Amino acid sequence: MDPTLAAEVSRLHEVAWRDQTQWRLALGRAERLLREHLETEPNCIDALTSLGAVLSDAGRHREALTELRRAEALGSTDANTYYNLAVAMMNTDERGKARGHFKQASLLQAGAGTLQAYFDPHGQ
Repeated sequence: MDPTLAAEVSRLHEVAWRDQTQWRLALGRAERLLREHLETEPNCIDALTSLGAVLSDAGRHREALTELRRAEALGSTDANTYYNLAVAMMNTDERGKARGHFKQASLLQAGAGTLQAYFDPHGQ
């Protein structure tokens, strides 16, 4: 993924967390940018991983699972892919499978241009 796009998506993600009044707008814009990129580069693991984080942070965990599973199937070696998968699983009926993905994430490096979904283990 283009570093400029990754930086803008990251900025929007930060805006959403910093200013709750901008939550829906910032996450929506980040989602649109990532989906537009995926129209031209559908197998972009970085975009799929970041889209999974955005969707999960927006509470759309089932949709996040779909995008993150695509990244996994494409052979992702990004820790954020597996971490985000685990977060989405923790918020669906696939909770029992999350532990293995958290473990996988701990063995890998996070990609420089990908987002990590928010997860509070004490909030579950």
